[in-house]
Amino acid sequence: MNAIAASTAVREIRREALRIDGERIHRDAVIDVRNPYDGALVGTVPKATLDDVRRAFA
Repeated sequence: MNAIAASTAVREIRREALRIDGERIHRDAVIDVRNPYDGALVGTVPKATLDDVRRAFA
């Protein structure tokens, strides 16, 4: 596969959830995770709130 075909290939975007105390928590606010080689979006992770952090470390 050449570089042009590789960059236009359809990729599955992973959407992860926070896991706090065994509970999966989804958030509307997310952080994009990009491939450092070509900048392609490969997934998203939830943007934790301060309350999420406090709960995780309680």
